[in-house]
Amino acid sequence: MQVETPVPSENEMRKLMAKPLIKHTDMPQEMANETLEVITMAVDKFQTSKNYEAASLLIKNTLDKKLGLTWHCAVGEGFGFDVTCQNRYLIYVFYGNTGILCYKC
Repeated sequence: MQVETPVPSENEMRKLMAKPLIKHTDMPQEMANETLEVITMAVDKFQTSKNYEAASLLIKNTLDKKLGLTWHCAVGEGFGFDVTCQNRYLIYVFYGNTGILCYKC
């Protein structure tokens, strides 16, 4: 007897195949991995509604609790940046078409 497995939809396949890509970071590896987990969780939660403001707020609040105060986060598509921040506290990630910038100052 042959069992057919359901074929995932296009959105389900994108979610399965999508991985965050770190474009730039000066964080220690352990901190970068922890931050990347927070970013992935927040973007996955709000990706379908494209509510970038809510994703940014969730990332900022979570990083404030885990790594200390004064984190800033920008989430969106098609933006550039030039920021001054503390050394070893910046990460810039692409997750699909979405760019995520987190830094502490």
